[in-house]
Amino acid sequence: MHMTAFDIVVLVVGVALLILGGVSGYALFARALKISDKFGDETNVGTLWGLFLLGLSAGLALLWWALP
Repeated sequence: MHMTAFDIVVLVVGVALLILGGVSGYALFARALKISDKFGDETNVGTLWGLFLLGLSAGLALLWWALP
């Protein structure tokens, strides 16, 4: 089956979003493994969760849409 240029762009963007979600998930996991006694050291955790959820869900949706 022949993929159009639009399908290829959607596929590439979907893969990039999956990679972004994976990297932010790894950063969240690495942050959770650090033992920290500091309370209130939650800088950018919301952004990491947003990137993780949006990257994985949107990336999977775009891959589903682009692949036959």
